[in-house]
Amino acid sequence: MRRSQANRRILASACLLALAFLLLAGRSFYLQVVRASEYAPRAERQQLARQEIPVKRGIIYDRGGDELAVSKRMATIAVDPIELKDKPGAARLLAPMLQMEESDILAKLAQPGNFVYLGRRIDPAIGECVTAMEIPGVIVRSEDKRIYPNGALASQVLGYVGTDNVGLAGIELQYDQVLSGKDGSRQVLTDLSGRPLEIVAEEAPQEAASITLTIDKDIQYLTEQVLAQTVEQHEALRGGAIVLDPRTGEIVAMANTPIFDANEYGNMPSEAQRNACITDQFEPGSTFKMVLVAAALSAGIVTPDTVYKLAPSIQVWDRVVHEAHEEVPEEREMTVTEILAQSSNVGAVTLGMDVGKERLVQMIRDFGFTAKLDVDFPGEVAGMMLEPDKWSGATIANVPIGHGISASALQLAAAYGAVANDGILVQPHLVRDHTDLYARRVVSAEVAATIRSMLVATVAEGTGKAARVSGYTVAGKTGTAQKVKKGGGGYSHDEFVASFIGMVPAESPRLVIFVWVDEPTNGYLGSEVAAPAFAKIAAFALTQLGIPPSEEAE
Repeated sequence: MRRSQANRRILASACLLALAFLLLAGRSFYLQVVRASEYAPRAERQQLARQEIPVKRGIIYDRGGDELAVSKRMATIAVDPIELKDKPGAARLLAPMLQMEESDILAKLAQPGNFVYLGRRIDPAIGECVTAMEIPGVIVRSEDKRIYPNGALASQVLGYVGTDNVGLAGIELQYDQVLSGKDGSRQVLTDLSGRPLEIVAEEAPQEAASITLTIDKDIQYLTEQVLAQTVEQHEALRGGAIVLDPRTGEIVAMANTPIFDANEYGNMPSEAQRNACITDQFEPGSTFKMVLVAAALSAGIVTPDTVYKLAPSIQVWDRVVHEAHEEVPEEREMTVTEILAQSSNVGAVTLGMDVGKERLVQMIRDFGFTAKLDVDFPGEVAGMMLEPDKWSGATIANVPIGHGISASALQLAAAYGAVANDGILVQPHLVRDHTDLYARRVVSAEVAATIRSMLVATVAEGTGKAARVSGYTVAGKTGTAQKVKKGGGGYSHDEFVASFIGMVPAESPRLVIFVWVDEPTNGYLGSEVAAPAFAKIAAFALTQLGIPPSEEAE
């Protein structure tokens, strides 16, 4: 009897074990076969971890090899709130390391999602300490931080990158793909604790490239200093300056004021971050008279010595143009050279009517004022000119004196660069080693040389005397342009753009320098505001680049 009961118990236990085995086998079959397509990816995700292989952003150098923008490897601390089991304990450990309040960390951990940043691009030593704590759910990654070691130097040219290390402005934006490369990645097999066991697959990164600018750091610094002093001295709204090599199209310096520190770009208004020398346009005023003279000489209708009899004012349709200077005699004789040197408005309008609309429009287009120069910089604007079929009778009285037409500072610099370079305009650019630059003839070499000699008279005897540079001959032109009233309805009588543009040494120009100052109030003429700044910038740049003095200079 007892043996029979024992056998029945053994049999029952065996049946239960067999049933349990069948249930487990069935469950295993169900999971591994029936629902394999659903669970396999989950299992794979639990065993495989994807790791980024970050690429360090390329360096930006100046023309002499000095670093203008670099990247430094920093630590980023993040948390997976789902994996982090002891949130208060983690907050207590991390708060002193990250210099945060525990309550602030807990508030971040309460946010939805499975990835929360606690600190980005912080001291890598802190990242090492956090890694050593081995807190489950706390992630330490390497991220690059963009650093501009010279602070505000060339900030509007360089631009800046965002929190994701993507270029957002300036050269950083224009050459973002070149500078950023492409991050790589790898699939890593991990154990249950997340520790890596082996690399399953890997995608190699594409290394970033570095670039060298045409900018000279020292000339850039001096240009910014002179420009800032000029704007402050004349209580102006803002200003800009360009130093251009007319033979190569290289921009040696490009300054704007006010400036900003690209390391702290988020604290500055967008107006201060613009490279206004490229992105803004304005009426050039008397600096534009060079284009008029180029048209007249190219057409062969005048020589530098052609004489005009001029009254103190001239009426063209409903527009009366006066001389900008006081104490003008009732009638006087002026050569074309004197019209340019003394910046005679009446003379320019008279010459403009002789040149005519068609020839003047063609010369404006030849110099490139109505199209972009395709400089390697984002946000470039083209100049603006009224379509010829929409010119009124008075337009021919406006355009020759630089009104009714607009241009960027870079377009003016490039136009004078063509005159400096024997009539050939070379594409301006900010990055060296270009292989596809264009170069096109604007005027003949003879006309260019004649204009240069006439512009020498402007500095030697005319309105540009303050632009003289000891030991060098200078050719240049002043500009004092009335601004259009902010509400429209004509030109302002107390808001001007004062400018000076010149080339040096005049007999064989190596540099074209343009200085413009917006709304100066303590003095407003280009001759008194911008010309002295030109002289200071030119004197330093000539020495810095080792350009020998002129044999003909005093």
